[in-house]
Amino acid sequence: MDEKFIVLEHIDTSNAAKNFSNLLSESRTYFLNGSWGSGKTEFLNEVKKNSQQKFITVDFWRLTDTRTTIEIAFSKLHPFIYWCIRIFVVLLVAVSLLMTNIVDIGLSDYFGDLKPLFLKLGGVVALIVAIWQVFKKKSDELYCFLLNKMSKSSKVLIIDDFDRMSEKQQEESYKLFSLINGKLPIVFVGDIQRVYLKDDNYLSKIIDRQIELPIVLHSSNIWKEYFITLENKFNLVLSNDFKKRISSDNRNLRDRFRFNDYVNQEFFSRGKLGHVQIEQQLWIIYAYLFYPEFYNKLLENKKIEISKDEKVDITELISFGFTIKETFVDIQQKDNKQYPLCFAKNRKGYLLYEEPLNRTKEELDTLFKDDSKELRRELRISDNSTDFYQYLAYQFRTFSYKKKKELLNIVISESLKYYDSPAMDYIVQGVLNDYLPIYKRSPLTDETRAKIVEKWEEILKEKGLDQSEIIYFIEKHGILSFHDLGLYYTDLELNTEYYRKLKRKDFFLITYLCSVDKSGKFEEWDHYIWEALDCFSDREFLSFWILQSIVSNGMGFGSYDVIPENKKYIIWTRRYLSSHEYVDYNDTVISKINDRICKMKSNGYTFIKEIKKENLIE
Repeated sequence: MDEKFIVLEHIDTSNAAKNFSNLLSESRTYFLNGSWGSGKTEFLNEVKKNSQQKFITVDFWRLTDTRTTIEIAFSKLHPFIYWCIRIFVVLLVAVSLLMTNIVDIGLSDYFGDLKPLFLKLGGVVALIVAIWQVFKKKSDELYCFLLNKMSKSSKVLIIDDFDRMSEKQQEESYKLFSLINGKLPIVFVGDIQRVYLKDDNYLSKIIDRQIELPIVLHSSNIWKEYFITLENKFNLVLSNDFKKRISSDNRNLRDRFRFNDYVNQEFFSRGKLGHVQIEQQLWIIYAYLFYPEFYNKLLENKKIEISKDEKVDITELISFGFTIKETFVDIQQKDNKQYPLCFAKNRKGYLLYEEPLNRTKEELDTLFKDDSKELRRELRISDNSTDFYQYLAYQFRTFSYKKKKELLNIVISESLKYYDSPAMDYIVQGVLNDYLPIYKRSPLTDETRAKIVEKWEEILKEKGLDQSEIIYFIEKHGILSFHDLGLYYTDLELNTEYYRKLKRKDFFLITYLCSVDKSGKFEEWDHYIWEALDCFSDREFLSFWILQSIVSNGMGFGSYDVIPENKKYIIWTRRYLSSHEYVDYNDTVISKINDRICKMKSNGYTFIKEIKKENLIE
């Protein structure tokens, strides 16, 4: 077995076994009571170790033997005598055939003068065999006679799985008991509540003592020890709800063995340790084994419904925790915002026989430890469906101030390289929330707006960003909108030497337009605004008009910084606002930027003029 596997420790029942062994010195009848799988066989094996007597076990329920119960018992108790009788009968049959004229191979010639005597003897043997065949069905009488005449034995007869025998087999066992009672100890093994004849109170008349399994084999004890084993192995503390609810199910040793087998399979053989939340995976295994109706709902992604009547009352909640059904409703439908991802966020990863695809917390801890190319790559490409983003979302609040600052510096660096991602936005928003929580930013007052801008100016100026780049960063990562930035920056100036040196003049200009309430109002733009556009680089020109909804790169509004490999763009010359209303941009915009478009075409760009018809119903 793999050394990583959880090995169930042997449960010490030696004291109880020794006491039971001492009882077996008396030739009495006992009933060892316990449900199926509760550890009766293991306990009896322990009793055997403490006894000098020979244990004879008969499991009539498992036998496919056509012999009667009494014959089987006799063959187990007295095998030598039984096989002597069987061999003797076979010899009689053989002799009866060989000594008659039916099958004459000349055997009688070897007897000389005694031939007539042996022929007569053969006839007698044949007669005996014929009579035996006629009365064969009553052959039990011979075994009954012998069992009744046998002296006391040092053996112990174990009749296993008595509760699972048919009613007929149980009745035959009672007959057997009447023959050997007092000659040797007899132990009936089973669940006394399931015995067919218990209503007739017949069992109580033949049982001298009812023996219960040791308390250490009781469900509450075996699971208590197992929970400790799990906690030590996985280095965690299982919730009281988990422990109380499973303990209340009274699962036995066999159930625990099966459960542990699947725990080893899923966590170690399939390598899920570190990829899943341990307690939730334990619940999924438990459902698979003991609540298949819930597991099938989880497997098929069907919602588990629960009525008010099915919800636990306060008394049961205190004693046993939430019901099994309530637990699986919670697992299926709630995000507990931890990493590894919970079942609700990573259903497939928890299903049995599935291989984990997400990385472990330890792997991601290592990735976040230092600035690296891999960390930067993950930051650039990770959206909210990746394990990287989910880890970041659940762990960011636990990061130190130093770690958060390091991550923000990486985001600033990558953002200025035109990268953007939900993971980068999350870090920016996380830093903002640490400084000014959401509840303090709602409603957004002039004072709050000023605090936000001043804080980010302090951070970003330290990194060498100019005013336009600060505006770019604040708007790009959802800190404030262009409208809010326009309300704060009311003194921006265009067409100055300072303006011409800015690195993101496009964002600076949009903020200016918002500050003077001219954003999107192209017909109101004065000549100095159009002159400000002439200072743009190709990237600034394209992103500006994408944000004005005049140009499209086919990659979505948020991809304004991305230049397609084929450099192909669409220019909207007209946009339908409804079936009967549209806006024409040819005079207000297109005519004023045609020269720049022609110039860019010579640099490899392609522009296709189209009409935006998304609101047109033809």
